[in-house]
Amino acid sequence: MRWNPLWAVRNAGWVARFLANSAASRLEPRATALHGLIGASARLHREWIVKAGAGHRIRETGWLRAWRSDAVASAKQEQAMLADYGIASELLDRQAISALEPDIVPVYKTGLLHTETTSVDSPGAVVKAYALMFAGAGGEVRQAEIKAIMPAGDRWRVVLAGGEISARHVVVALGPWSADILRPLGYRVPLAFERGYHREFKPNPARSLRRPIYDIDGGFIMTPMEQGIRVTSGVELTDRDAPSSFAQLDQVVPLARGVAEFGDPVGEAWRGSRPTLPDSLPMIGPVPRHAGLWLAFGNQHIGFTTGPATGAAIAAMIGGTPPSYDVVPFAPGRYIS
Repeated sequence: MRWNPLWAVRNAGWVARFLANSAASRLEPRATALHGLIGASARLHREWIVKAGAGHRIRETGWLRAWRSDAVASAKQEQAMLADYGIASELLDRQAISALEPDIVPVYKTGLLHTETTSVDSPGAVVKAYALMFAGAGGEVRQAEIKAIMPAGDRWRVVLAGGEISARHVVVALGPWSADILRPLGYRVPLAFERGYHREFKPNPARSLRRPIYDIDGGFIMTPMEQGIRVTSGVELTDRDAPSSFAQLDQVVPLARGVAEFGDPVGEAWRGSRPTLPDSLPMIGPVPRHAGLWLAFGNQHIGFTTGPATGAAIAAMIGGTPPSYDVVPFAPGRYIS
């Protein structure tokens, strides 16, 4: 993780709360909450991706956390924590890692394979397939610039760049821009941004990568995608719209090349500004003071992972039925009033 010192000074309150939530005593309730959200989302992903005709994109190959150092004790500690939540994993030595990934350079001494974790080769393509499925079921997908949301009696006015929409219920799910649309209503959301950098490279079909690998010591992730090998850096905490700094990515790409064989870049490097609250849990639920206004954002860097159950919970609450998991830890009222 990289911090912008000036940003940290301007946001000292957020930083203090973030660090407080990192204490070991606060880990269990947050992990329990995320476990419920992630589990519910995984079940929906597996159901929806088949219905949407994108089942070929899902891979049940697991997620490998790998250490270049002799980190058996750390891996065992993590394995025990995962087991507490019913999450299966396998402890691997160098030979076992090579059996899983025979085409990579054997630089890793210790590995922990999350055996039940799935991945996809194109999150964007999967989301597009979901949108087509929604439209096919009678839904309408529209794109427009949203200027404001305003209460109007027992309804809401959504003011667009070219008109407006009237609705009984409005869900704010604008990611890193969510706090902006809520500020005129008197809500001050302590939102920060975990900016992450990505780049894809041409694969070598003769020396393939079979699953996502998190290089713990190197501080990067590499994963096989539809267009090639994607390399991602650690997060950068700074202003949402600050100029891009690709230093982290530039630093780890040579490390990744020392593990997997890949060629020239495919397209340009890019970054995302993932919306993050101090406890790393999203806001899922109604706002405290306005009936019919719902929040669904703050899913940090696991937005694709947790999106389905976030939306399903909002739909259930609007319909007056209980969600499939405990949403109390995600209540917006923990930070806004």
